[in-house]
Amino acid sequence: MTVGQQRSGSLDRLTAREMEIARLVRDGRTNRQIARALGLSTKTVEAHLSRIFAKLSIPSRTVLAVLVTTGDRLAA
Repeated sequence: MTVGQQRSGSLDRLTAREMEIARLVRDGRTNRQIARALGLSTKTVEAHLSRIFAKLSIPSRTVLAVLVTTGDRLAA
């Protein structure tokens, strides 16, 4: 298994909503922009991001963006 496949597999642990938020992070959206786009509060977006970071054992939005980009490329 390659690193890319391992990264893609880790994204499988995310819920559909978490994956939606992760893709918006990858696209460079702020928490406020994500909240507005999805009809959520910024606090809810922050909570989702905290769960995403914990599930994937990652420290930042930048790492999340790289994982989503890599995973989406592998899925294509």
